[in-house]
Amino acid sequence: MVPPGTGSVLADPTGLDAFDSLLASGRLPGRLEELVEDYLAVKTGRTIGDGVILDRLRRAIVAQKSGYWREGRRREISYRAGYSVLAYLAYQFPVYYFQSCHLFGWLAKSGRLRTGMRVVDLGTGPGVIPLALITLSRCLPQFAAEIIPVEPSEEHREACRHLVHGFSRPDDRVRVHPALRVDAASVEVSTIPQEIDLLILSNILNELPGDARQRADAVLRWSEHLADDGIVLLVEPADLVNSMALRDVQRELIRSGLHLHYPCRFLWGSGCGSVPCWSFEERPMIRPTRLQEALSSGVADGYRYRNTDIKFSAALLGRERPARIEWTGIDRRRTIPLSRLHRHVDRRICCVATLMSNDLGDARTHIRKICDGTARRPVFAVLPAYHETPENRVLLDARYGESIVLRDVLVRENPKTRAFNLLVTRLSGVRPLGA
Repeated sequence: MVPPGTGSVLADPTGLDAFDSLLASGRLPGRLEELVEDYLAVKTGRTIGDGVILDRLRRAIVAQKSGYWREGRRREISYRAGYSVLAYLAYQFPVYYFQSCHLFGWLAKSGRLRTGMRVVDLGTGPGVIPLALITLSRCLPQFAAEIIPVEPSEEHREACRHLVHGFSRPDDRVRVHPALRVDAASVEVSTIPQEIDLLILSNILNELPGDARQRADAVLRWSEHLADDGIVLLVEPADLVNSMALRDVQRELIRSGLHLHYPCRFLWGSGCGSVPCWSFEERPMIRPTRLQEALSSGVADGYRYRNTDIKFSAALLGRERPARIEWTGIDRRRTIPLSRLHRHVDRRICCVATLMSNDLGDARTHIRKICDGTARRPVFAVLPAYHETPENRVLLDARYGESIVLRDVLVRENPKTRAFNLLVTRLSGVRPLGA
């Protein structure tokens, strides 16, 4: 390990380009694919071509998905034994690996990764986060880290040992400690590592007991051990229930003193209210693995065993306040907060907002959800294709989480959905905020 430092890994754009190329391929690294297949063979004594094993995996995948999407008290999630863990590796693992790689690539590009980081991964499962960070470090040799996984399930710790040990190389600059066998929600404070630079809860919030306040308290127990400039990364599935639950926990963490860095920006200085928020982002689809192809082959409902979509909700928080966005060239007196749209229906306005979705529309009509921290109803920026111009195309090109200025947009109200649409026309202009 290299000594801790503050140097950003952005110094190597070539390495980031190589990492982006790996992500663009959408193909699980060959060594990882082999390790998953090897682990299945070790646990079952048979290869992925065995019909009995494939049938058991199919049943386990269906049962796992059924339990996952069940809401309320009847909802059960079990990754803790036998074919349940193997089903996770077959179906969830490839998507979560790429999802994590995309997030770490973004953290690197935004200057939030440096050499000598201490990373704590709550609910590591079979080691998705460590494997993604090892992959990143091979493209960015100046990035180094020690990772402390946390996982109460012995079956998942066993899978983690198999995959991480088999994927690691002697020259890797990411060191992965043996997983701590503790429960994230009830761990003794003395067990929590000190000076954490990056605390990650990926697809684990929804498994913590209690309501948003209780889940936030569990996160806060760990975040008390953050370094002064440490950050907390929360990641949840994109479905309505889990995505909105993440935002509820996010609000509780902000009330408790953490500052939100991503994706929302409170552009008018106000905090987010209690309005339900469904916001998620997408990344390019990945290719199915050999195991998924085998599961899909020869059965009428083969599509059920391919998992290639990457959609997720995320939040980045820390002790430090985020850098302020400058309102360059904007007259605040003529800029309308989204909370006041009801006063300007059928009028053209200027506003600032953060993009809170990818394109939700189609080739004929582009739609992106926006927010400025004041909105009391959902707000969407709508750009019909025939109104697209070089002056408003930033609405299509800007990334999720980026703040923009919208000029001369027409306010429309949709009473059925209790939402506002800001119609972007040929007369409108859109540019990045601060540019």
